[in-house]
Amino acid sequence: MEKFKTNLDWALYYQSIGLSIIPTRKNKKSLINWKPYQGRCATTEEIKKWWEIWPNANPALVTGKISGVVALDIDIKHNRTSKEFDIPKTACARSGNGGEHFFFRHPAGKIIKTSDAISGNGIDSRGDGGYILLAPSINEKGGKYEWILQLEKDNLAEMPEWFEKLTNTAYKNGSQANIEKKWLKGKDGTSEGSRNSTAASMSGVILSSTRPELSESIGWEQLQIWNKKNEKPLSDAELRNTWESIKKYHKSGKTNQTDGLVENLLRRENIILFHDQLGDEYISLDVDGHQEIWACRSKAIKKWLSREIYKTCKKMPSSEIIKNITSLLAGIACFDGQKFELQNRITWHDNELWYDLTNESWQAIRITGDSWELVDKPPIIFKRYPHNKPQITPSVNGNANLFLNYVNITNAEHRLLLMVFLISCFIPGFPHVMSVIFGPQGSSKSTLAKIIRRIIDPSLIDVASFPHSQRELVQALAHHYFLFFDNVSYISEEQSDTLCKAVTGGGHVKRELYENDEDIIYNFMRCLGLNGINLVTTRPDLLERSLLIELERIEPENRKTEKEIYENFEKDLPAILGGVFDVLVKVLKIQPTIKLNSHYRMADWALWGCAIAEALGHTKEEFLNAYQNNTVRQTEMLLNDNVVATAIMGFMNGKKEWESTPTELFRKLSNHAVFGNIDTTEKYWPKGANSLSRKLNELSSPLKEMNIFVSISTTGTKRFIKIINKNVPNTDETYDSDDVSAELT
Repeated sequence: MEKFKTNLDWALYYQSIGLSIIPTRKNKKSLINWKPYQGRCATTEEIKKWWEIWPNANPALVTGKISGVVALDIDIKHNRTSKEFDIPKTACARSGNGGEHFFFRHPAGKIIKTSDAISGNGIDSRGDGGYILLAPSINEKGGKYEWILQLEKDNLAEMPEWFEKLTNTAYKNGSQANIEKKWLKGKDGTSEGSRNSTAASMSGVILSSTRPELSESIGWEQLQIWNKKNEKPLSDAELRNTWESIKKYHKSGKTNQTDGLVENLLRRENIILFHDQLGDEYISLDVDGHQEIWACRSKAIKKWLSREIYKTCKKMPSSEIIKNITSLLAGIACFDGQKFELQNRITWHDNELWYDLTNESWQAIRITGDSWELVDKPPIIFKRYPHNKPQITPSVNGNANLFLNYVNITNAEHRLLLMVFLISCFIPGFPHVMSVIFGPQGSSKSTLAKIIRRIIDPSLIDVASFPHSQRELVQALAHHYFLFFDNVSYISEEQSDTLCKAVTGGGHVKRELYENDEDIIYNFMRCLGLNGINLVTTRPDLLERSLLIELERIEPENRKTEKEIYENFEKDLPAILGGVFDVLVKVLKIQPTIKLNSHYRMADWALWGCAIAEALGHTKEEFLNAYQNNTVRQTEMLLNDNVVATAIMGFMNGKKEWESTPTELFRKLSNHAVFGNIDTTEKYWPKGANSLSRKLNELSSPLKEMNIFVSISTTGTKRFIKIINKNVPNTDETYDSDDVSAELT
């Protein structure tokens, strides 16, 4: 069978000989709701779709009447072999752990149940209600499934009488130990904040795995055993209430329409329960012909469930029913669902760039080095937030440069840098510079910010006010791909540090609820912008992550109304967006060829910036010169606007070298500030010697660019600060704390 090179090839082969095939993970768990495929075989289209989503999925055979196959599973780890049994020649395979699988023809007109331990440990059967992995599956330890005698249409022996007898006897007798093992594996209790949802999930798992007549004698007992393993067990009353609520969905005999809703949902082919990289639970479902993705506990899902129940039962469901169903769905998604990486608005997937239009049809744009296209049913890669606003459908053969018609900038270098920044924000996965736009009133700062936001990441929040608290800032950053802060007048040290983390990537943790100890983890890398009348990014670490764009005041005779600007912009937006995607296609081809001969600030952005500049028709040298000039401008503005830097440069004016303790330097700088008209009440002015040392560490890089070198050393128990000014010619003169001529008083 050398012609079968992929798992998909094998799956299609198995399907072609009449077998019911499903995709599974390496731990043998199904990647889909596989129950419908006990009654019908998957179509070719379904199999292709599954392996398109999970190309490395293991193919598994749904045994029983549907496939006409029963399997004997002999596990080598229990020292059992096929020599113990009278087995006729039939299709057989070696399992991933070295065991043996024998395949027989399903006896017509009979039900052959799937049973564990039919003849002592290590001998199992797979019949009606079961499935078994087929070659070329690979287990969690890397073990491969291989055919000894390839399964074909006509090489199955009749099921031996002894095998049928043992299988049915094992099913009738049952085994509490084996039932326990099935659903307790890996369920070793949970934290206080997750007890109720996990109890709902456990109840569903237990009831699905236990025969109805054993649900109380075995099922309830095992739920109690699980509960005792929790850090803080639920009360018997709480646990019983959850058990009874879930139990009604698993009753045998008569059920009402609401009771069967969950089971019907899970049988639908177009519903996938899964969790993301943070463990949050989601459901992908078909709504009016397109696929939507929602958090299992979201308001949208609760509304959708209410509609589904009303359509089925012709009555409004209670809030308790909705709560129980969402808890059960979340539990299944968490414990049994596959993990998908979800991102907001823009992401990489299989080395392709994807952009979520966040429209009602849930369409996305797929971008490669060859072209871009509109995709009606994108893969499971995006999540949405309530603030997300639909993006307009882009035009083919657009023009990204139309954006510059709405920019109040005449400087050619700044226009190029702003275009590069705009397009770079459509490429995730590396640190982007933060666009810092400043200028006087009437320079159209807010209008420019709103237009940039509308192109990149449209939102009901066009531009945001800068949050007062650290918690609000972290949450705002977590829920937006691109965020623009408007009219910022001050940024604290803590907020500046958070913005630095947001630019280069970092994690944040906050408590979920006061009544539990659960954490919410935020881990993000964001594209950012802010504007203000003055430059507020005066802290060196944030400033070196910034791109400075200065606007000039628009004269009254040149002003336009916002209505006129936005009406024209909305007309041009499809062409602008289509033009951006055209540029991105070129960028993906050009970027791998770009080489930089020296290191630049924000090196990843500089590298992508070169590719973007070339895709726009410029040279990488034009871009790098513009970016270098911008970083020089950053240093000048930092040193001019930073009170400590201003004091240091004034203090060292005419001095070649100075060395003393931090305490002495703080005293001299304070004296210099008084006579140099420097405001020592400004928030950034140090409060003491230790604070001064920290600020000098921050300023060491920009001061070095001005040929002023600061070093801090320790001798014994004393610390010393040494400052060398290379702008002054070499002399034998050294200044220290005892040199009266160094006093500027």
